[in-house]
This record gives sequence, structure tokens and C-alpha cells, in this order.
Amino acid sequence: MNYIIIGGGIAGTTAAEELCKLDVTAHITIVSEEQHAIYSRVLLPHYIKNKIPRERVFLKKSGGAGSGSAGESWYAQQKIEWARGEIVVKIDPKNQHVVLESGREISYDKLLIATGGEVKLFQDDLKGVSYFRTLDDADHLLELVHALPSSAHAAIYGGGFIACEYLNIFHAFHIPTTIIFRGEHMWSHGISKEAGEILKQHLEKNNVEVFSNTHLTQLIGDKTLEAIETTNGTFSCNLLGVGIGIDSNFSCAREAGVEVKEGIVCDQYLETNLSNIFTAGDVAEFYDPRYGRHIRAGNWMSAMTQGRIVAKNMFGEKHAFDLVSSYATNALGLEIIFIGDTSREAAQETRLFGSIESGGISEIFVRNNQIVGAILIGRNTDRPILTKLISEKADPEKFEMIDK
Repeated sequence: MNYIIIGGGIAGTTAAEELCKLDVTAHITIVSEEQHAIYSRVLLPHYIKNKIPRERVFLKKSGGAGSGSAGESWYAQQKIEWARGEIVVKIDPKNQHVVLESGREISYDKLLIATGGEVKLFQDDLKGVSYFRTLDDADHLLELVHALPSSAHAAIYGGGFIACEYLNIFHAFHIPTTIIFRGEHMWSHGISKEAGEILKQHLEKNNVEVFSNTHLTQLIGDKTLEAIETTNGTFSCNLLGVGIGIDSNFSCAREAGVEVKEGIVCDQYLETNLSNIFTAGDVAEFYDPRYGRHIRAGNWMSAMTQGRIVAKNMFGEKHAFDLVSSYATNALGLEIIFIGDTSREAAQETRLFGSIESGGISEIFVRNNQIVGAILIGRNTDRPILTKLISEKADPEKFEMIDK
């Protein structure tokens, strides 16, 4: 059996590793745009802050002297072909092969699309502008930080997960920071205005300048960043962290006839509308019977779990992906947790627990009198309780009783 996996991240690599166990005669090819062996994106902030050495971010160990570095020989040891630095430009579902940018064609019996996404770029660029998704981005950010003058000031453009990473990194290096974002508060399409106010007050207590409803319009400087011009004024800065979202390129899948909406549409078994083509990870828009709709779960644990499940289904078994997904981050120590289905558009109602004054809010999302999701700000102790209630399809009154 020939398996092709497009994407060398945690979903794709986990699937390949599982397939090795299930089908010892399989021929597995991972096509990865990156040049690096599989590494943990979760550990990148720890590497930047010098909490772990660079080699610790790599997830697979190479064995034996002269066997390669940073896990590179692991693929050969597993008998996995690793086509690194390659991009798939065409998927031919009729003849069951893919075409790489180099011109090479590879046939498949089963295909997995697990490509993740690329950061959205600001239209201008100068030395001092940083993006943060890959290991190369982390290396670049470290270079910029170490080159800063003692009087340096940093700015962040964005109000989501990546903005939080920048807040923590700049704080670790004692760099005064200004954050600007386009919404009324951070995660303006996700968290409540009350939760947004808690977050704003927390950042300001930690000496971060916060500017909402602000757009970045221009970078100022010759070759090196000196300031940013915004709709709310001009701010001096030597370092700019950009975190304005992720783009996914679905053109190949769409041209092949794969159904694409916000992500690559699949059923609860992670199979697309085309036979023998599966998807997993950040790009998968999978049907979840628990919520009765298609959702995306862009986090590490979901991607890893989907990788294991999809491998079994590609092998010929039948396993539904069933996980109450959750993701946690923090902004200068304040925990922010998303659990389950937190779509405001899909929820019939939301209920708030806690308050701005108490410094913590839990917001539950309700549909058909069932808790389907929750967002926690500064109330991380609610996480196991709400995860269990979502898993049990509990009604919201159960949490109200617990919270009293």
C-alpha cells in the first residue's frame, strides 16, 4: 500500500508513525514544505526564552554516530520517505497521484492532507519585523532580540494566540511593549467584552500599552524598523511582532474536487468527499456528532489525536474522531482557555460566570440546552469540570449548580 501524507507537522508525522505499526509493508511518503525534521511548535517559546536548548524542540531522536542530527535519520529508520522542502502543486484523484513543484509524480493508494497553515503577512517589511509560527521564525526572532539596543521598545500587531506569545517573550527579555489590535478587545470575535476588559486591565497592570480599534498602516524606517504608523498615532519601536492570523492554501484540494469551506471538509472518520483522500490537523473541518455540525480544532492535542485516528482509517479500520478539544495559553500569567465548540454564530445562547471585579470569567456556550463549549479567563480550575460536562452533553444548569 502506498500512502502519501502532505504535511510534515504533528498530524502528518503521527499518522505516518501509526501507519508504520499498522502496515509493516507500507510505503509511506511525507511531503513537507519545511526543511526541518518534526519539531514541537509548543516548545518554541521555551527555546526563545532560553528555558530549553534548541535541540530539545525536535521530537524524534536519531540513533547511532553519524546518523544525522535533530531527528533527520528517524525517517529512514522508520522506512518513511521524507520529501522535505517540497510542495504539492496538483492532486489527481482519478489516477491517484500527486505532482510536486519539482515535477516529480508520486502515486498513492491513500492520501492524507495535513498541511497546517501559513501566517498572514503585513504588506511591508523591514529588518525588525517578526512572524512566529516555525522554527526558522523562532531563530529569526532570537537574532532580532539579541541585536536590540538597551533602549529598545517593541510593538505587537494582533490580538490572539500569537500576540500572547509575543507578550510573554518580550516580557521575559524586559522589553517595554505596546500592543495594538483591530478589534474592541483581544479575541474580539471570540471572548466576551467582559473577558476582554479583564485581559486589558491585566496587561496594563504589567506595564503594557494597549490600543484597541487600531490598524497598522505603515512601517517607518529606511532598512531597519524605527516606528510604526497606525490609525491611532505613530509609535516608536525597534521590534514588531505580527500575529494577525493564519492562511491555508486549499487550491490543490479544491481543484481536485475535494470539498472545501473554512477548512477541508470531512466526516467524523476524517475522510473527505473523495474516496481514499483523508485530512487531519489544523486544516480539517470535521463533522462532530457531539455538536451536530462541522468544526475545526486547531491545536496540538487534536492534531496528534487526529493523526492516530486517521492512520487507522486509512489502513481500513473505522474509528470516529471523538475528543472534547481544548487549548490553553496565557498572557503574562493570565490563563486563557478554549474548550469544545466556542462559535458564537452557532451557539443559541451564552452564559457568563464570574466578573471583571473578581478577575475571572467563565463563559459557556449552549445549543439545544446542552453545553457545547466554554471560554475561561483567569478561571482555569473550571477546565476539568466543563470538559466533563461538555463530554456528557450536560445541560447548563449543572454548571450553574456547581458554580454556586
